[in-house]
Amino acid sequence: MDPPAEKRHRSEKSTITKPPSVSINPWYLTADFTKPFGAAFTSELTAPYTHSSPDSTACGTILAHPFHTAKLQNILPPDFLHSLKSELLTLPWHERSNDLYTFHQTDDLALNPLPHIKALRDYLASDQFVSLMETLTGTELARGHLDIAAQRYKKGGHLLCHDDDVQRGKWVRRIAYIIYLVDEQWSEEDGGALGLYTNDSRGQPSEVVARLTPEFNSLGFFLTGLVSFHTVEEITVRDPSRERWSVTGWFYGATTPPLPAEDQSLSPSLLPAFQPFNDDYVECAKWVNPDYLSSKTQDRIQDMFLDQSSVQLRQFLVPDIYAQVIAETDSADTTLLGPPHLRRYLELSPPPQSTLASLLVFLRSSAFARLLAALTSIDTVKATQQLRKFEHGHYTLIHDQVQEPFGLDVSLSLQHTELEWEDTWGGATHYIADKDELLRIAPESNSLSLVLRDEGTLRFVKFLNHMAPVARQEIAMVFDIAPSESEEEEE
Repeated sequence: MDPPAEKRHRSEKSTITKPPSVSINPWYLTADFTKPFGAAFTSELTAPYTHSSPDSTACGTILAHPFHTAKLQNILPPDFLHSLKSELLTLPWHERSNDLYTFHQTDDLALNPLPHIKALRDYLASDQFVSLMETLTGTELARGHLDIAAQRYKKGGHLLCHDDDVQRGKWVRRIAYIIYLVDEQWSEEDGGALGLYTNDSRGQPSEVVARLTPEFNSLGFFLTGLVSFHTVEEITVRDPSRERWSVTGWFYGATTPPLPAEDQSLSPSLLPAFQPFNDDYVECAKWVNPDYLSSKTQDRIQDMFLDQSSVQLRQFLVPDIYAQVIAETDSADTTLLGPPHLRRYLELSPPPQSTLASLLVFLRSSAFARLLAALTSIDTVKATQQLRKFEHGHYTLIHDQVQEPFGLDVSLSLQHTELEWEDTWGGATHYIADKDELLRIAPESNSLSLVLRDEGTLRFVKFLNHMAPVARQEIAMVFDIAPSESEEEEE
């Protein structure tokens, strides 16, 4: 028999639970912490600073160099964070992957109604917490302007060198924050550290000199700007089920941080320069697989190229020549190229009088340019050239200030083995237009790739992660296309 309506109503009301609320560990709000910690953060520290609570249940640390970065441990009730993580698991997660990063992320959590997510967001935006951040950093912040989202970095995930210097209308990012939700066994060996870059004399990032290791129930934060270059280092866990969880975002302010006195712009001279072809007589048959020298094969390849604007020619070099070239790459001198917010790889200089050195000369010869014309129907007038090697952690990035010249991309892959390249290793060349990927070329032993890259199409080499068993080597060239007769008449 059903209970009376009045009793049912009282029973239903009694099951309603109070929405969760959350607040930071109270010691962090006391003057015993805020005054000395804020004074240290806003001073010229020469060594790391640490301040612990009397009972050692809370601890604040500041990394002094290259820029002040703080970490507060044991900030929130652990049970609250576990419930928060359970709610986050129920949300849609989107894979984010481009030249700069690979991770999974939620949508913006600003309007998410789930109780623990809402409680955290409301507290971070509260006057109490915003005032605390102002006191600790000496920075005035805007109320009602908070970015918040959650991220999961899986094995191989990363976020490369960047500075977080982004403006939104009249507001600018002033403080970046990270609440770590990793498992409690997370260690330095698992990767995912917040790496902090020192800057060179021109204000460009140079190398990682300090790291903040993720720790469950800790808060990391730092002032953003043109000198706050940082990275999330690659996740190197052995167990792929373990992931680097975090909730991150930014606090905003109305005043733009002062610009450094140095000119921080990147120069296009960082890229290889165009060089004219050499006209010395070179016999193509010495270098190139004879199949690619027959007119019938060239016509077939040209048809494919005209249809797709790209083609890959396997077993391009004569086998004996290729074997000599590969052996000589091991004795080549290497130079690490940067800066890291543009690129990170090795440039190789071949031994003098070597077969490898002669190959580079051949690839910049008029004879090779004529062969390209037969394969693509494109006449070219000059070319850039770089012999390069990508090891673990190497990559190229697309940068507004330094963009490759458009033209015919010619890349000869110099892999040591016939090992089939796996996409999960990274290291492939990606061609994109807007946000759409047009083409992806993986390294392949003795393979020549030809790609017509016109205005609006960009390319990058994806971060080569720790799972790749071998390095990527190549001769990378861009051939400048000769103007058509109509273009010459217009000039």
